[in-house]
Amino acid sequence: MNEQETVKDRLLLFLKSEGISKSEFARRMEVSVAYLGAMRKSMPEEKVAKVTSLFPHLNRDWLLYGEGEMIRKPSRRKSEIDRYMVPLLPVEAQAGSLQMFSQGVSLMECERIMAPSPDIDCAIRVSGDSMEPNIRSGTILFIKRINEKAFIPWGHPMVIDSENGVLVKVVYPSEEGKEFIEARSYNERYPDIHIPMSCLYGIYRIVSQSEITTTF
Repeated sequence: MNEQETVKDRLLLFLKSEGISKSEFARRMEVSVAYLGAMRKSMPEEKVAKVTSLFPHLNRDWLLYGEGEMIRKPSRRKSEIDRYMVPLLPVEAQAGSLQMFSQGVSLMECERIMAPSPDIDCAIRVSGDSMEPNIRSGTILFIKRINEKAFIPWGHPMVIDSENGVLVKVVYPSEEGKEFIEARSYNERYPDIHIPMSCLYGIYRIVSQSEITTTF
C-alpha cells in the first residue's frame, strides 16, 4: 500500500487501466467533466456508491484504502450468475413507430437482466399490440440470432432488425420471391409486411419471454 496515494489517484489509475477517458467517466457518473479535476483526495460516499455500481469489478477497499487488488475476483457464485446475464437493448420491438437496433447500440452500456438460460444473446422489450394476445406490450423477449442465409424457421415469431427499424412478427416466405420475407402480426388489424432480405441486419429467434425480470 502506498500511503501517499489518494482515492483520486487510485480512481485515475483505474480509469487508465480500463481505457476510460475523463469525459466518458463524467458522462457515466452524470457529473461535469471538471469533476475529477476539482476532486481533492477523496469523494462523498454517494459518489463512491455510484462508482462501484457502474464498475462492480472495481475493488471498493482498494479504491478507498489501497487494500488488496484493484480488480475484485468474482466468486464462483457470481461467475455462475454472470453466465445468465444478458444486455437489455435500449430500443423496443415495435409494431408501428420503429427504432434502430444494430445501429448505435453499445451492448457494454446496456442494462443487464437475468435470462432463463445462458444460451441467449440479448433481450428486448415489446411495444404495441400487433402481436397480442400471444405477445403483449411490455413483455421482455429473450432472443438469439439465427443465420438467416442458411435457414429460417418459417411460421415462428421472430425479432427482425432491419434498416427501417425493429419488428417482432411471425416470419413466412414472401410471395414477392426469395429476396423477401413476409412479416405477419397475430393481431389481424395489422397488414402483412414484405421486407427485402437486403434490408435486414439480423433475425433473432425468440427463446423465451417474460413480463417479470431481474435486473442488475
